[in-house]
Amino acid sequence: MIKKIPVTLIAMGFTLLTKPAVTWACSVCFGDADDSITAGFNASVLFLMATPYTVMGFIAGGLIWAYRRTKRQRERMESAQSIAPLAWNQEDSGR
Repeated sequence: MIKKIPVTLIAMGFTLLTKPAVTWACSVCFGDADDSITAGFNASVLFLMATPYTVMGFIAGGLIWAYRRTKRQRERMESAQSIAPLAWNQEDSGR
């Protein structure tokens, strides 16, 4: 395996020297400002930057929604339980 590493590095170096277009992979560095490839590259970078924030926003929104729904259900249960003791119970009235 140790012998494969220098051979691989030499092959990669030879490829970069014989095909200079491979080294011009960055469309922002070597492209025009009005080029469609540059615009696409910039849009993809913005998309990749926004994706984690979007995912975290959906997770946070789901947790907030679940918390509020549970809170509403708990309030309904408490209001329904507070009405029950108001009913007249003949055994407790002492008559």
